[in-house]
Amino acid sequence: MKKDRKKMWQVVCLFVLSMILSGAFGAMGAEADAKAYEFIIPDVDIEYLSSADIQDMPLQVVCYAKNEIYARHGRMFQSQELTNYFEEQLWYYGCISPSEFSSSVLNVYETANIKLLSDRESALRSGGYVLDQPGYDFSAVYQYIYGNISYEVQNDYYVFPDSDARYLSNADISGMSAQELCYGKNEIYARHGRTFRSRELTDYFATKTWYYGSIAPADFNSAVFNTYENTNIKFLTDAENALTGGAGYVLDQPGYDIYAVGISDYYDDDRLENDFIFYDSDTRYLTDEEVKGLSLQVVCYAKNEIYARRGRIFDSQELNDYFYSKPWYYGRILPEDFSSDVFNKYELANITLLDGYERALDPNGYQLY
Repeated sequence: MKKDRKKMWQVVCLFVLSMILSGAFGAMGAEADAKAYEFIIPDVDIEYLSSADIQDMPLQVVCYAKNEIYARHGRMFQSQELTNYFEEQLWYYGCISPSEFSSSVLNVYETANIKLLSDRESALRSGGYVLDQPGYDFSAVYQYIYGNISYEVQNDYYVFPDSDARYLSNADISGMSAQELCYGKNEIYARHGRTFRSRELTDYFATKTWYYGSIAPADFNSAVFNTYENTNIKFLTDAENALTGGAGYVLDQPGYDIYAVGISDYYDDDRLENDFIFYDSDTRYLTDEEVKGLSLQVVCYAKNEIYARRGRIFDSQELNDYFYSKPWYYGRILPEDFSSDVFNKYELANITLLDGYERALDPNGYQLY
């Protein structure tokens, strides 16, 4: 079974983005772009929001949109609800604890937009949205992002994408854990809108964009299942019991990890090493010691990485090829429309440092194609 769910979806996203940039989606481009990347407000770091922009946002969405600005800068959250939501987003890489996070990483747009969203949240409810209430789910947030447009949900959003259309086999479950089998079995129920008494299952399915739990366990009728689903439920139950001596996977144990199912390979990767030259060049000052041993090409790429983080597209085909290979890159701003106002003090200083080293290595800089 494939566990690199995010990596596969990133390929799809890059394809969609390339189609958008070429004009293939016409008027649907910007809307599909935002949905593909699952941002609540895609351009919150490059333009000021207005009251009209957020007038129709539900309270939960306003809270999440505000915290999305922090999440873009790698902030982690004390709230389990926010943690579960942002861990599901393709672009999120939480690396800074709340106590170590500094608002100095925010630019002028982000700072203003946080205040606007905070004020709106307080206006909708005194004290704002209450996080981590029992039974929370993300359906309102995904409804806001996706609207009523029908999207084909990619296979790797599921443990078994076609368990409602064919009989599963031993080959399909080879090497799977009892937890994966349990989640795969309950996925069949979740597809039909069943809610769960288990907090663990509730948390897991709440991260799925296709899930809209609306039927309480007491009201759920198994008559909705077809022949494939009935057979696969029994098959998965038997396999789960065989691994656990008949006890089945025990739900809701302290420290349960919903991310051990389906995407664990992605989180096992050393993302800092593989995806960035300097993963934190937007949150601290780089030093001479870190930069002086780099090659001319790498210094150039590191400098442009700071622009790429902010969504800049490049005139250079070389840079476009490089950054589009990165799962975190979301190019959306043409060079002529890009403003350095989006940079914070760390980014500005690091650009100056890297550019100085690049010119010291070659007065003309690295020659891009």
